[in-house]
Amino acid sequence: MDKILEALAAFDSWLWGNWLLFVLLGVGILYTVISGFVQVRHFGYILRKTLWNPIRYGDRDAESEGSVSSFQALNMALASCVGSGNIVGVATAVLAGGMGAIFWMWVAAFVGLATKYGEIILGMLYRVKDDRGTWMGGPMYYIRDGLHAPFLALLCALFMVVQIIGGNFIQSNTISGVMKDTFRVSPVVTGVVLTVLIFTVSAGGLKRFAHVARKVVPIMAGMYVISGLFIILINIRAVPGVLADIFAGAFGLRAVGGGVLGSMLIAMQKGVARGLYSNEAGEGSAPVLHSAAEVDHPVEQGLTGVTEVFLDTFVICTITGLVLGVTGVLDSGLPGEVLALYAFASVWEPLRYVLTISLLLFSGTSLMSQWYFGFVGLNYIFGRNVAEKFKYVFPCFCILGAVLTSEAVWTIQDIALGLLTIPNLIAMLCLWPKVRAATKEYFSGMRKP
Repeated sequence: MDKILEALAAFDSWLWGNWLLFVLLGVGILYTVISGFVQVRHFGYILRKTLWNPIRYGDRDAESEGSVSSFQALNMALASCVGSGNIVGVATAVLAGGMGAIFWMWVAAFVGLATKYGEIILGMLYRVKDDRGTWMGGPMYYIRDGLHAPFLALLCALFMVVQIIGGNFIQSNTISGVMKDTFRVSPVVTGVVLTVLIFTVSAGGLKRFAHVARKVVPIMAGMYVISGLFIILINIRAVPGVLADIFAGAFGLRAVGGGVLGSMLIAMQKGVARGLYSNEAGEGSAPVLHSAAEVDHPVEQGLTGVTEVFLDTFVICTITGLVLGVTGVLDSGLPGEVLALYAFASVWEPLRYVLTISLLLFSGTSLMSQWYFGFVGLNYIFGRNVAEKFKYVFPCFCILGAVLTSEAVWTIQDIALGLLTIPNLIAMLCLWPKVRAATKEYFSGMRKP
C-alpha cells in the first residue's frame, strides 16, 4: 500500500509540475491576445455590468426553471473557487517562495482573467438542455461537440466526479478541524450537521444552490475583506515596505549569497501555482456553473469570469498576503495552516473568530458547488435518473471527511483535478477561434447605434 501511495504522490508531483503551470500561463496569454486584452480594455464595463448593476438595481431570477441569473452564476462560481486556499494556500506559498510569490500570483491572475473568460464562453456556446429543460454545460460538452472527441469527454466527466468526492473529504475535514480547535465540537457532530445542511441545499437542486450562494457569498467575502482591510489600515505604515518586499522578492533581489535566479524561480513557481490553483482558471469547473445562466449572449457570461478571478485573487488573496506581511508573522516560525489565524489575532483577539467563521463559510460553500459538479458529471455519464440520486449520496461523504484524515485523499483529488485540466486545455487550444468570433460579435454590436 505504501508503494502505491508513493507512486501516486510521484505522479501528482509530475502532473502539477512546472510544465502544467507554463501551459496554463500560455493558454492565458493566448486568450488575452485573441480577446483583444478584454480584461484591460473593458475592465470598467465588466465590473459595472457583472457586479455594480446587479447590486445597485437588484438581480432578477431566471425565468426558465433550469436556469439561474448571471449574478447567481457568478456567486455560485465564487462559492467554488473562494476557499481555504485563499487563506491557508497563500500563507504556505509565501512561506515557501517569499513575499515575491504574491507578484507572480498577480501575473498568473492577470492571464487567468482571460482564460476563465474564454472557457466560460465555450461552455455557453456548447451547452445543451436535458430532457427536463435544464441547461447543462462544461468541458465535457465542448470537448464532445467542439473537438468531436466523445471518449475524451467521457474521461473528463469521470475525472470531475472523482475529484469532487476527494474535495468533499478535504473541505469536511477542514471544517471539522476548525470546529474542534475553536469551539470544541466533536468531528462526528460536525459531520452530521454538514450532511444535513448539504442535503438541504442539494435536495432543492440548482435553484436552491443559486439562492443560497447569492445570500452567503457576498456576506462571507465582505466579512473577510473588511476585517483584512482593517488590519492593513491599522498597520498602514508597514505597507510600503511590504510592497517593496513583494517586487524585490519577485526578481530575487532579496536573495543572499548569489542565489538571485534560484530565489526568483521559487517565487515564480509558488506564486503562479497559488494564483492558478486559487482562481481555478483553466481547470474546467467554472463553465459547469456558468452554463446554467440565462443571458442574451455567451460573452455576457464570459465577462463574469473576469470579475470572478479579480475578486478571488486580486482582492481576497492579495488581502491575505498583505495581512501576513504587515503583521510580521512570517518570522514567527508558525506553519502556514495557522499563520493567517495568528496574524488576525495579533491585531485584535476577536478577529480570530472572524477568520474562523470566514473559513467555515468558504469551505461550506465550496462543498455546495462540489455537489453540483458531481451532478453534472454523472448526468453526462449515466443520465438524469442516476445523477438525481447523487444528492442522497454526496452529503454522506461529509461524515467520513469530518472524522478521517488521509494524505491519499489529497493526492487522489489533486491527480483527478490535474487530469480534468488537461483535456480542458486541449479544447481551449483548439477552439479559440470560436471565442475570438464571439468576442468580436459582441463588442462590435455594442458600438452600433
